[in-house]
Amino acid sequence: MSEYPNPTEARDERLLRLARRARADDDAAAEREAIARLLEPYWVWARTIAYGRIEGVDDPGTDAEEIAQELMGRLVLMLARKLEFDSPFRAVASVNLDYAIKDYWRRSGRARSRAVDPEELAEVEDQPGAPGEGENIDLLRPYFAGLNERERRLAHDRFVLDLSPSEIAARHGMKRGAVDTAMSRILKKMREKVQQT
Repeated sequence: MSEYPNPTEARDERLLRLARRARADDDAAAEREAIARLLEPYWVWARTIAYGRIEGVDDPGTDAEEIAQELMGRLVLMLARKLEFDSPFRAVASVNLDYAIKDYWRRSGRARSRAVDPEELAEVEDQPGAPGEGENIDLLRPYFAGLNERERRLAHDRFVLDLSPSEIAARHGMKRGAVDTAMSRILKKMREKVQQT
């Protein structure tokens, strides 16, 4: 019977042994390879756990990826210092994930944006010769059809009202990065709609 109670622990310890051996042999490439293989499943694991713990945010998928990226950075820095642990590596990763999530909440608490009444925003004037708001809506309506309600509101603000991503973020109480991510998805859907017509 193995000294490790589950396959994950056995796999992690095998890869840590490979990394330790490579470090002792001064083989940086083999060490990086072992560490990359060790960390690979922890990306999805961390993203999945983080997604479940940050309900209620505007774009939990993007924020969960940021947390997973934060965890990867923490683990890489730690593994650069040491490759021996008193507890299973998964427990070490779990503790670091908890801290990454706590840091996420601290950052978002300090930088949390507030909802802004649309009347507080500066009026956006039409440029001379540019189509009016009604004309823009008519031109874009077929492309908005494939979007959900939230995406239609964001697309309307960007393409009809010509608001900047920062203004959209303030208007909807979102983070600027969440607006960028959402707009990227919206543009992809709109491009697919163009290719279908």
